[in-house]
Amino acid sequence: MRIGEVAEQAGVSVRALRHYEEQGLLGSTRTSGRQRQYADGAVERVRMIQQL
Repeated sequence: MRIGEVAEQAGVSVRALRHYEEQGLLGSTRTSGRQRQYADGAVERVRMIQQL
């Protein structure tokens, strides 16, 4: 799932997702085109981070 999709489904900004990654709270892999790719559970993880 791409960063924009995760942000939209979780109700947060792309900037917030990048911040969570910098803090080590969320992980992603990179495609050959250097785009972030998130696992299927990323939306739920972001929602949990927001609640905490």
